[in-house]
Amino acid sequence: MTKFIQSIFFLSMFFNVWVAQAQTIGDTLFSFNAGVLTPTPDRGLAGIVFAEDHFWITGFDPDDNYRHKLYKVSSDGNTLVDYFEYPFGFAGWKGLAYDGSFLYVADVDTIRQLSLDDGQETGVKIPGPIYYQSGLTYDPESDHFWVSGDGQLIYEIDRDGTIVNTINFLIDQGATGLAWDTWTAGGPYLWVWSTRVYPDEVRPVAYQINPATGQFTGLTFEGVIMHPGGELFADYSLGATLSDEIIEGKVVFAALHGTSYQQNNDQLDWVVGYDLAPETTGVPGPEILVTPPFIENDLLPGDSSSVLLTISNLSDTFGLDWYATLEYPGMPDSANMPGQLLNSYSLSALTSADRFTAIAYLDNHFYALSTLAGDEAKLYEINSNLDSVLSEQVILNYPTPFRTMTTDGQFLYFDGTYVITQFDPVGDTVTDFFIKPSSGLSSALAVDLQKDHFYLGYLNGLFREINQDGDLINQYVFPDDISGLAWDEWSPGGPFLWVAHKDEISGNTYASRIEPFTGDLTGPSFVIADSATEHKALYISPDFIANKLVLFSLDSDEETDVDSLRIFDLAATPAPGWISLQKPSYGFVDPLDNDSLFVKLHAIMEDTLMTAQLVINSNDVLNPRTVIPVNFRMLPSTITQIAEQKTLMAVRFIPCSGRSAFEYPTSSADRKSDL
Repeated sequence: MTKFIQSIFFLSMFFNVWVAQAQTIGDTLFSFNAGVLTPTPDRGLAGIVFAEDHFWITGFDPDDNYRHKLYKVSSDGNTLVDYFEYPFGFAGWKGLAYDGSFLYVADVDTIRQLSLDDGQETGVKIPGPIYYQSGLTYDPESDHFWVSGDGQLIYEIDRDGTIVNTINFLIDQGATGLAWDTWTAGGPYLWVWSTRVYPDEVRPVAYQINPATGQFTGLTFEGVIMHPGGELFADYSLGATLSDEIIEGKVVFAALHGTSYQQNNDQLDWVVGYDLAPETTGVPGPEILVTPPFIENDLLPGDSSSVLLTISNLSDTFGLDWYATLEYPGMPDSANMPGQLLNSYSLSALTSADRFTAIAYLDNHFYALSTLAGDEAKLYEINSNLDSVLSEQVILNYPTPFRTMTTDGQFLYFDGTYVITQFDPVGDTVTDFFIKPSSGLSSALAVDLQKDHFYLGYLNGLFREINQDGDLINQYVFPDDISGLAWDEWSPGGPFLWVAHKDEISGNTYASRIEPFTGDLTGPSFVIADSATEHKALYISPDFIANKLVLFSLDSDEETDVDSLRIFDLAATPAPGWISLQKPSYGFVDPLDNDSLFVKLHAIMEDTLMTAQLVINSNDVLNPRTVIPVNFRMLPSTITQIAEQKTLMAVRFIPCSGRSAFEYPTSSADRKSDL
């Protein structure tokens, strides 16, 4: 999970603050009140760039009939050197960029070239990709511009305005400022200056994105609150720029803060300089090392063993987040393949009158939740053929009945108004309660099988991620109403969430795969219910059909009131059953520290070659996906002495009291001696 690096300095509201040294990305270096420098003063600043030893800032002055303005400010932030006024326009100019010769400004749907000499338009215009453009930056290597607006997409365009590439940004946060990073190792990178709404404050946040892949690198930092003593903590993002010329020896992320809730409510905007610090860190984040780098050996039939992997963080500055998954090697991401309907069953035929709201698959049984009147819900246990009810029982809850349900492979979880209830279906007992950070029933529930975090979806599109202590880990807003969530750690490249959402235009309900932390779509999406069907729940299982990952979709025909369970093929092969990860299979490693992961290898009886791969996903910018190949050959039972003496590659297993230990040779000489 991304860790926000909070600034350790609060800035003065009345004076410029210049910090002599900063050691961490996101530390504040300086600030100045840009609005107070302008003539009126201008309360509508928007874009910023540093060019030719000066800050250039756009404005659309509310106190001067919203005229377009361009301000030239000294590099120390003390002096307004010059300013330029322009004719009235349809909307204010926003982001600024610099290509080494000219300035470029983002107008409503046009990028306009400006002269540095007189600040006026040269007549060169580039068609913009969208209306109401805001962020703008320039990539000198490709000679392309990056543009953002009010929507989720960030566009890469050439000088003709042709869209070359698009990147999905966070659904509920605007990409108001863009900056291009050629200094950080592994780059170039695109930085986005955005606004994040927390329960008790609003503050700007900077995100680093790999423009080649469109993925977040995991490197991010929070902006400061310009007036922390006020009744409302609220700063919002405007423009941003990157430069190594503002302060000698520093790469500075200079960002505009919109601070409407400052002291005296002057509504003036500030410029804050943050240390990007690539010169002090080398790599812009943690550095992962996993040992051994591969696992390979011969085993005797029936052997089982736990293999220890060490996950090291080589960085002396940044913490390492890691998350392990298992895959078949060479399995492609099936982005365009899933969605084939394998089968459909009527659940209504199994009961006399009850209607269902949720479904889960556990230990070769289906569990279906039915909401009754008052404070009751009924749980049905159904066989794997979906043709008979094995048991049913009433589960009491207050003050409203359960509506959503999921499982972690051992317990069932029901979402109530104030708590999530843990239920043991074997013992038929409630075993625990988890308090939610806010009241209200969700419309969808899923659980991260490794971290034991809950994901809750709501009909208004809100997503919440919480832990079992009730802490809110993350939240964002999806564009459509949510009727189902399912956790997917088996598809290549995962883990993912699948969300069931209704398209307002067609009325159809889609199952779409998203990135859990951001809500970004990751490709696969298909129709699971038409406009005449009320969709109710999702669940994903790797166990229902051998070597096949399937999605269960619960829905109801609005005309016949028949509840149906549809089974869709997700076109992915789950990891083999002979290998599993022992919990915890995720973690956080402090700088220059280590963590451990145990991989369980289960007994196999036949003579065969077993192949898989372990994937360590992390916030290492340069190596976010570390692949550990796993290859085991089960020897014939007649071979005993030879197998005990022979170690093929990196891991040597020594049977002892029914368990195995292993050694990892540290030198080439050691490895040769093992052969």
